[in-house]
Amino acid sequence: MIRRSLAVVLGLAALVSAGCAPAKVFAGPLPSAAPADLQPGLLTAGDLPQGYVRIASVSNADGAVSIGGGDFPGCPALEPMTTERTTAAAVTFGKGITGPYLTHALVRFPAGEAAASMTKLAGTATSCRKFSQNLAGVSVTFTVEPRPAPRDLADQAVALRMTGTTNVNLAVNAEIVALRRGDTVVWLNDMSIGTTPPGVATSLAKAAADRCRQAVPGC
Repeated sequence: MIRRSLAVVLGLAALVSAGCAPAKVFAGPLPSAAPADLQPGLLTAGDLPQGYVRIASVSNADGAVSIGGGDFPGCPALEPMTTERTTAAAVTFGKGITGPYLTHALVRFPAGEAAASMTKLAGTATSCRKFSQNLAGVSVTFTVEPRPAPRDLADQAVALRMTGTTNVNLAVNAEIVALRRGDTVVWLNDMSIGTTPPGVATSLAKAAADRCRQAVPGC
């Protein structure tokens, strides 16, 4: 049973840390911003609470930005925010095998398309209020609920909490904060296994928005 639990933890941790894994290369049209333009707007380990270390990063035209490992068949609306038409840069920090993990990303959309993506994300609190699926061989039932969003930082803001219960007595929880500034979305995702996320995504929202405004043209 101990080996089984450890294997489950490691499997879920691999999915969580893949929150900014690169996707395949697309040939479609991309926004004017290059990934190198976005990278200076990302937080560093020095901006996070003590104990977090960088474990993954993406800086290309198609880095997948999503909650944990990516696709959620039980809730298609939670597909990665990035598409063949976006440009993204992202970094994930971790604090131990079970987390918490913090992914910070910047996603640049073609003109006018970011708002629709944010509206779709916000709608998951209704369309996917409760759903189940398999993650790393574990059955997980998620509940999605809206949280207060820091609207003074952006043109549009969404905050969500995902609470997951499993058939092996492990919790999989996430807090998401997304801020739209023009055609750029500032994404913060705080995820942990077995414990409640410490609210790093929410506490870092202002710092992330300020960094984007100062370092990324048009943010």
